[in-house]
Amino acid sequence: MLRMSLLRHSVIVLAGLAASAAGAQPALDFVASSAAHEHAARAYRSIWEQDGPRIVAALEARTCMKFPEASVAAIIHDDVSHSGGPEHPMGLRASYDLDVKRATLVHELGHRHLWQLAERLADVDGHRTLYLILDRVWADVWGEEFAAARVRGEATWRASYDYAAAWEWARSLTIDERGVLWNRLLALNAKGYCYAVYLDPNASAQRRPLTSATP
Repeated sequence: MLRMSLLRHSVIVLAGLAASAAGAQPALDFVASSAAHEHAARAYRSIWEQDGPRIVAALEARTCMKFPEASVAAIIHDDVSHSGGPEHPMGLRASYDLDVKRATLVHELGHRHLWQLAERLADVDGHRTLYLILDRVWADVWGEEFAAARVRGEATWRASYDYAAAWEWARSLTIDERGVLWNRLLALNAKGYCYAVYLDPNASAQRRPLTSATP
């Protein structure tokens, strides 16, 4: 019975991904900061042309929120990648290899997607909030091996922010604990309950709203 319930729920979510992919697709404009970066800009354009609909569909399905922007500009340069601002373009590093380009594009788009959550959980910063769903989005688009590799990759980043600790925190949470935190976050922002954060082959598809978890 549980297996059939999981299968039905998986079909529903996959149908939701397909429906989202068929909807309006945000326009991304990848702008090379110099002629030397045009090759990298073309690589990012190719990623978006090939996988953009699935990226947006996975972001929307995993968060239970529509992507808020109709168009996004991204400057391709040699600096550290960043999500930009509401009136400012993203920045994407030119020198990354293809898989890191893919993962970083989703990472920065994920930050922009989550800007619509103005209220945040205490003691859960922006990256930890994103990491509640980011590896699941990567897995939905490119598979579990890709997601695991990119978690390991981001955990090696050396910066003023401790990415390794943030990923260790997120990966230490059970599927239920992630779901509790995500739905608490949605409730803070007057948004509806989300079941998609609980979707996992080893977890029950039938969930009741839970009220507590420790960040």
